[in-house]
Parts: sequence; structure tokens; C-alpha cells
Amino acid sequence: MKNIALKNAARGTAFDYAGQSWILLENDPAGRTLCLSKDITETRAFDEGNCNNFAVASSNKYLNGPYLDNLVDACNGANAFLESELDLTTDDGLKDYGTCTVTIFLLTVDQYRRNRDVIPNADDWWWLSTAFSTKSNGYESLARGVLSDGTLGGIGAYDGDGGLRPACNLSSDLLISDSVDSDGCYTVIYNQAPTAPSSIT
Repeated sequence: MKNIALKNAARGTAFDYAGQSWILLENDPAGRTLCLSKDITETRAFDEGNCNNFAVASSNKYLNGPYLDNLVDACNGANAFLESELDLTTDDGLKDYGTCTVTIFLLTVDQYRRNRDVIPNADDWWWLSTAFSTKSNGYESLARGVLSDGTLGGIGAYDGDGGLRPACNLSSDLLISDSVDSDGCYTVIYNQAPTAPSSIT
């Protein structure tokens, strides 16, 4: 059996970790691997109060509360989820919303566009964390979403039909095996990243 670290795996690789399937989008030099849930996990409003600022949205509170707790419980050991600073620049370039520190998040428009070539379409539409514009420009409730064909749309943040497709940064030293399950996913074999750099063995 060959074991490979996420940092050495190809973009678009699907793997199982913490009780769900993820798609590897990109690795960065700082030892972080950006991953997206392979599927929509559930439907939920971006924000129940109709605010398009992800920093204060109810979806953010849920993803970094009960949802994250369940992921950590499913890790069966030390988890590899890393905190991330999310850039909330709006689709029209306004920076009113600044950044927010999260562990589980929705992809930004820029992250989505950058990795569109390895993100499969979903069965329904799903939220991004990027707002269409800001309250100061007359748009306090319109958020960006990805339609089922992969194109982008603008949707009211209160819409409870929106899909959550969580994203995260994992330690890029996390090891996966070369065995593929019936869904075409590799499996994480170590829940705790190794202390030494890993490579194919």
C-alpha cells in the first residue's frame, strides 16, 4: 500500500475524512490544503436575518459550532482542521466586511473561480461566502451562490433552500492511502499529521 500526503496529491483528488468526503482544491506553501465538501451537506439560509456579511451570518455560526463539533468528534483522534482568515471582499470589490477567522467556511467567489476546473457540479445550488455588494452600496442581503450548472447567481441571504457545501483548510501533511472506496474516494489513514515531512512510500 502506498501512502501519500495531501500536499503531494493531485488537485481534484477525493478523499474521506471526519465522516464525509472532500475534494482537494489546492495546496499552499504554508502547509495548508484547501478542501471542499464533495456534496452539499444540507439546505440552510445564508443568514436567517437576511444579512449578506458572512462574518456575522447564521450559517457561519452553525458551521463553526455544531457542524464543526460533529466533524471533530468523527476524527477519532487529533484533528487536522486549521483556522483560516477568510477575505470577505464583495463581488464588486468593496472591502467593508473585512476578513473573519473561521475553521469551516463557504468558498469565496475567488476560491471558486480559481478551482472551478476541479469542482464538480452539485445536484442543487449552494452558497458562497462572498456578498454581491455591501449595505453601504444598497445591498445588505444579496449573496453569491453557485447554481446546479456551475454558474454564479445572486440570492437573498434569507433563502432557506440554499445548500451548504462546507470548505476548510487541512494540514497538508495528512496522509491518505491509495485504496479507493466504492464512491471513488481515498481514505485518510492518519488523523494526526506526521511530525516529519511525508512522501509516497
